[in-house]
Amino acid sequence: MEKFELLRRALWFLVEIFSLGLVLLIFVYFLLGQSAGEFIVGLIGNIGVFAKATGENAIIAILIIISLVLYLNNKQR
Repeated sequence: MEKFELLRRALWFLVEIFSLGLVLLIFVYFLLGQSAGEFIVGLIGNIGVFAKATGENAIIAILIIISLVLYLNNKQR
């Protein structure tokens, strides 16, 4: 069980790092706009395509689920 907990913490740490990286890249795009570079502009384009393909209701549902998971994790501590 201890290995499972260690694996869970490591995976959660990776999720947090990648999420932070994504937020930082979006922030760079907001600061620099189209001159941010091909990679960042492509990333923002892909986020836009994903948002259009999933629709507003799906995005809202995902955000509600994420909020509930975070709330329940904080409540357990």
